Amino acid sequence: MRLKNKKIIVTAAAQGIGKATALAFAKEGAIVFATDINEEKLIELKKANSNIEIFKLDSTNKSDVSNYCSSIEDIDVLFHAVGFVHHGNIMDCDSNEFQRSVNVNIYSAFLMTQ
Repeated sequence: MRLKNKKIIVTAAAQGIGKATALAFAKEGAIVFATDINEEKLIELKKANSNIEIFKLDSTNKSDVSNYCSSIEDIDVLFHAVGFVHHGNIMDCDSNEFQRSVNVNIYSAFLMTQ
């Protein structure tokens, strides 16, 4: 129980690295605030550990992030797992996909950290 009562936000927690991290933190005693845009998978995550609180959140939406973060006090850790990787090379990436990459990979990190 190395993280007993530590408050940790984990973004992109519904699957992959985010899910594994949320479960590992909860197993170590942390109170985990798991966020993701996939509410269905978040509900499955909540069933796996009672130390996990879930919230559907688009980490690229400034007002949603601001509203969510203002509802939580005294966070000890932010584990920001949100990410997007374009498939193919730069020549295959159009402006919309590039902008999505910037929003998901950079802007969301800025919003959650701020």
